[in-house]
Order: sequence, then C-alpha cells, then structure tokens
Amino acid sequence: MISIVVAVVGGVGTSAGVKWLGLGGEDKPTPTSSATAGSGPTAPVGDPIKVNKVTPVPRENDNTWVFPGPVSAQTLSDINADFAAYEKSTQDIMRSHGGVESGVSTVELELEGNRAKEVRITDIAIRPRCREPLTAALFDNPPQGTAETVQIGYDLDRDPAFAQESTVVDDDPLPQLTGNYFASRKYTLKRDEQVTFRLSAVTREKYCEYTFRVEFIADGNVDSMDVDNQGRPFQVTALVTRNGLLDCSAYQQIHQPSGRGWARMAPSSPCPE
Repeated sequence: MISIVVAVVGGVGTSAGVKWLGLGGEDKPTPTSSATAGSGPTAPVGDPIKVNKVTPVPRENDNTWVFPGPVSAQTLSDINADFAAYEKSTQDIMRSHGGVESGVSTVELELEGNRAKEVRITDIAIRPRCREPLTAALFDNPPQGTAETVQIGYDLDRDPAFAQESTVVDDDPLPQLTGNYFASRKYTLKRDEQVTFRLSAVTREKYCEYTFRVEFIADGNVDSMDVDNQGRPFQVTALVTRNGLLDCSAYQQIHQPSGRGWARMAPSSPCPE
C-alpha cells in the first residue's frame, strides 16, 4: 500500500509543467520531464503511476479541532508550548498531538505517469469507515461564516461517497457537493507527466477514517492503487450541533483560544456566540 493522504480542492499551479486540478483550466496536465536531458529512453520500472507526495492542506478560515480522547494537562501544556515557539503551523501542532479536523479535511495528491504509453486515470475513489462524531475534547476556533474553498469533494454522509463538485453557500461553513466529478472528466499521463489533485472529505454527521483508491488503465489493463496517510487512514469528524448551532454540552472538555494557545473552559461553559 502506498502511503498518502486526501479530501478536495484545487487551483491552477504556477510551476512550469505541473497541473493543479479542480479549479478550472484544461483537464489534460502539462508534462514535466523528470528524465535526464540527453539520455536515451529506458524502460519504466515500478507502478504505472508514481505517488510523488501527499500534502495536507491547511484550513483557510477554521481552526476547530476535536480529539478522540480527553486531553491531559500535560498535553495541553505541550500544545501551548508549541504555539508559543512559532516553529510549526497550527495544523502541524494539532495533528502531532492527535487532533482531528472538523467538517472538512483536504489533501494534495501529486501523481506522475510511469509508462511508455499514456496511463488513463478514470477515478479517485474514497473508502471510508465511519461512526458517531468524536466528543472527547473540543478545541473551538470557528470560522466567520465562510465555507472552505473545495472543488473536488467527497460527501461522507452519503453512501456510497464519490468525487463531486462543490458550491460555496453563504453563511455555511461547509460546501454543498453535487454531481459526479469524474463522470465527465478523464485524465491521461504520459511518462514523466505530473498532475496534482486536491481532495476534500466533508461530513456534517460522522467521524470517518478513510483512504483513497486511484483507478486507472495502463498497458490495456484496469488497475488501481491505494493512498493513505503514511500507513494510517485520513481522519475527519463532524461537530455535534443542536438546532443548527454547535452544542458544547456534548463534549467532555472545551478549549477556546487564549493568547498564543488554548485555555480549558469549565464544563458548563456555553459555546461562544
């Protein structure tokens, strides 16, 4: 299994030869050659598609996280020490201590063709395992009413979930997903051509662990490859709500921003307005 993460947004890359898919532009990627100039062609070795890298995408306007278990005083102190050091991003800090993103989680997946003939990508499927949302420790730093920009998204609340297009809705922190993204789009990669997908997993109801499966046709054969998060599944959790608003009473612990870090609130504390 190839280790890597995912969920769905995209933009047009500025680097020569690298195509960023999902925010418009032509569907066919522009080639970038990784072969040594002047050297003769050699037979490609390995999988028909290389996974060059998988990169978690920082949240644009929401830094709310939920932990699967209660956070000890020592762990909270360590989290705040990391924030005070200004050496890591919020995402890196919260992930490293076990935090799970709320609502939507996005990954960039860079793929490269590795066959003499074109390899055709037919789908990037998601394989979720879901249950009730996490409710142990809430770190609440909500967005200001603007949805995350998502272009290729997976609605984990529907069964089956598949790649869809998204629409930003006013005053809704999560995008609306519609259609079937890959039904009308197919991508081909020549040898050494690269393409980057931004994939987002979205949920309003569940906690989900998931991986991706890249489906393709190479040398006339239908094949696939799995992508995960360095041997582990990706994660995203819904927030517990009541009457459309965050229900802080559902959580064992509540933390809110305090200076360059977080402060634990009394269990009876209401959610911020």
